[in-house]
Amino acid sequence: MARGSTVQGSGTRRSDAYERILSAIIFGDLAAGSSADEKRIAKDFDLGLAVVRDALSRLALEGMVERHARIGTRVPELSLRELQEVFETRVIVEGAAAALAAERASPDDIAGLRAAFDGVDTAIDQRDYRSVVAMDRLFHRRLAAATKNGHIERSAILLHNNASRFWFFGLTRLDQSVIRTDIRAHVAVIDAIEKHDAEAAASAMRGVIGIFPDNMKFFMGGAAAISDVLAITTGRTKKKLERA
Repeated sequence: MARGSTVQGSGTRRSDAYERILSAIIFGDLAAGSSADEKRIAKDFDLGLAVVRDALSRLALEGMVERHARIGTRVPELSLRELQEVFETRVIVEGAAAALAAERASPDDIAGLRAAFDGVDTAIDQRDYRSVVAMDRLFHRRLAAATKNGHIERSAILLHNNASRFWFFGLTRLDQSVIRTDIRAHVAVIDAIEKHDAEAAASAMRGVIGIFPDNMKFFMGGAAAISDVLAITTGRTKKKLERA
């Protein structure tokens, strides 16, 4: 099986191609800064050239690849600017999504959210971080769907796709205790949604989003720049950040 197929496509050949290439970008099989050659991807993934082009066009619209005339397609670098933009927007969009889900989620929605992390402890113990990321993506997609708002759902999924690149990069470098703390934070979101507590759900989601940038400063450098991200995503004061 070609690399990058951890998240399986369940629909048409086009959606399958899109999901497989997206996963390859998230997991670094198509490395940040590298060329995304259509013919090579078609060969490596055993896909038709037409569906690869369609998938890359869609991914370009979503900011997951960059297409340049006479240069071709490339995977963007992981940058502090992108980290800031993605996470400050997620605070707004996914915080609102969690609040709406608390008001609108059905019992089946809530069960699906809890099931998203089935087996996560084993995956963490085995350092199977691709599975951990796949579970995290499933959770966020199900939460977005639970809003019953198509616009918010699409926006939340696109943002999380971008964030997943940073999440996988950092996940392989984090202590397992930090990863388990992050999973517990996700469970707190579910608990608030099940109680139909919109304010608590939004607050818990902001906590989920705030955990990750707090640790990226150890892996991407530029602690001052990361502090700016934290100030936006978690509402901390600059003075407190300087003491951290």
